[in-house]
Amino acid sequence: MLKERFDFLTKIPFFSKIVISALIYLGLSIGYSNLTWGDLRAKVPFFNRMFYSPKLSLVSYYEKFKKEEKKDSEEGLSEEGSLAVELLNIKEESNTPVLSYSALLEPIEKVEIYSKVSGRLEKTFVNEGDSVSQGQKLAKLDSLTFELDLAKQKAALESSQALYRLSGDKLAIAKRNLEIKLGEADKRINLYNKAIAELERFQEVIKKKEILLENKVITEEEMANLRLELNTREINVSNAKRDLDMVLVGIRDEDIQAEGLAVPADRKEKNEVLKKINTKIEASEQEVAFRNLKAAEVNLQTTEMLIKESILYSPLNGVVAKINRTAGELVNAGSGGSLPILTVISVKSVYVAFSVNEGDLFKLKVGLKADIKADVSPDKTYRGTVKRISPFVDSKTHTAEVKIQLDNQHSLLKPGMFVRCEVITGKEEKSIFVPLTSLIALNETDAFIFVVRNKRAYKKQVKLGAKKEDKVEILDGLEEGDSIALSSISRLFDGILITPKLQ
Repeated sequence: MLKERFDFLTKIPFFSKIVISALIYLGLSIGYSNLTWGDLRAKVPFFNRMFYSPKLSLVSYYEKFKKEEKKDSEEGLSEEGSLAVELLNIKEESNTPVLSYSALLEPIEKVEIYSKVSGRLEKTFVNEGDSVSQGQKLAKLDSLTFELDLAKQKAALESSQALYRLSGDKLAIAKRNLEIKLGEADKRINLYNKAIAELERFQEVIKKKEILLENKVITEEEMANLRLELNTREINVSNAKRDLDMVLVGIRDEDIQAEGLAVPADRKEKNEVLKKINTKIEASEQEVAFRNLKAAEVNLQTTEMLIKESILYSPLNGVVAKINRTAGELVNAGSGGSLPILTVISVKSVYVAFSVNEGDLFKLKVGLKADIKADVSPDKTYRGTVKRISPFVDSKTHTAEVKIQLDNQHSLLKPGMFVRCEVITGKEEKSIFVPLTSLIALNETDAFIFVVRNKRAYKKQVKLGAKKEDKVEILDGLEEGDSIALSSISRLFDGILITPKLQ
């Protein structure tokens, strides 16, 4: 439906669209110029520039007509019939360019203290407002449960230490037994080799005796005794071989190869490999005992740390700003969205924090001096230094945060106080200042003022600069030596005859 209703717009020629747009703009300008008033237009300078035109305003023509009529009627007024007005003679005065802001005091350091352990708050050692030093005890949580756990873990640690020592002794004994076994194996090898050597020697003797028997040098009886002796020596070799095989179980080359290891050529290296293989169980037991010992040590250290963490200490030199918990309350570990137990702030220096319009940011830089006044001591001025300028501008407010560092050794200024600050942006120069009450404001940068010449007041537009207390700087429109009206501003009009009263 809507599409069909507005299809006709696409059929209008381009030139006609321009004419229609111009007529709409003219209608808006006429309506804005005639239906708004000066105070409203001063508050919306953007629309004022877009739509307001005195030439389209019937009110403007009417006021102009009335002023001319009044001027004509007062041409013949006598001195006695004029309006008495207080005047101010304009003089240039020394002025240091500043940017003025309302600000809040903030602590440079603020630490919210939470507990790392859960428990019941046993006691707080400080009160709000107390001065504290770094490392000072602030509060304590009940640690009885941790202390009982600590006693158990000390006993468990002693047991683990004993088991670790026992496993070490068992490993040492196993290594000594292996060394004994290796020595016994060497002995058995020597006995076996000796038995074989004796057997081989006796076999040679038997061969020679058999030749003597054939030549009837010895008797059959002697030969039988020799064969009996040979049999005995063969039995000795067999027994030596059996004993050697029994001793060699676990220390043979094939035992090393069965573990997937290469057999070292060096005897010493080979014995070390055999020690590792034959004490593997004892070494594993010692490793388990060692790990259990370390676990017991860690458990003990953890509990000791929990007991230590049950006492809260101040992380800085400062003042206790807030205590949110009382003795007996249950406290959870960490923040978890809850309030901190205590808040400690540093007050020897404070930040003066305020927001600066993006248009003024280029005038500020770190290191500039600033004068600060607080309502609590309006007669005292504090001197600070611009310390931080935010690198980001808020996309909604088009402002950036600036912080001035201010010495507060006597702790007269408290975080949260409202202050006014003036950042000094340049060197001293000559400027013209007039009271704000002498102006009829148009917008933030322009206003009307009544300049008095030859006992008549004339309305003149001036350019406004920075404000300074109840005065404002005039950038353009006034010169030294001019006189301006200070009183009866609402009764003045262009060209009115006045009786001057110097201030």
